[in-house]
Amino acid sequence: MRTVAFRSQPLPAPTARALRVRLVDEHGREPFSALDARGCVRRVAAIAEELGLRSTVYRGGLDLRGSEVDHLWLDVSGRVVDVAYPLFVEEFVAVLRGYVAGDAGPGDIASAAALAGVDERVVGEFPAALAYRGTPVWSARARR
Repeated sequence: MRTVAFRSQPLPAPTARALRVRLVDEHGREPFSALDARGCVRRVAAIAEELGLRSTVYRGGLDLRGSEVDHLWLDVSGRVVDVAYPLFVEEFVAVLRGYVAGDAGPGDIASAAALAGVDERVVGEFPAALAYRGTPVWSARARR
């Protein structure tokens, strides 16, 4: 299976509204954790399924402008949905770069993400300088 490079692009309006409302509710019930990308993916996939949306789990690299972190995210209708990382919070991105370099630990990542809501997380659109590249996880490939 070839590597897919995702573009930042909004979800179609009705889909984006419905998904965002559900994500905000879910985040309020139990905040999405930057330390549990796998759990975030499972939770978002369940919401997407309830909304009748097709989703695929991807694993690959998140390019942070010079450093790259191995990561999991969801493809929903050809768009990235990554609620684990609040990539619209520059301080979080800086801490994540420090983590890749060995200058920050998991606690630093959790603290940097703690106050971020769904609006600071990736729901189709992500900061232009960042890039997601990956392939569907094995179980997702088997369904295609």
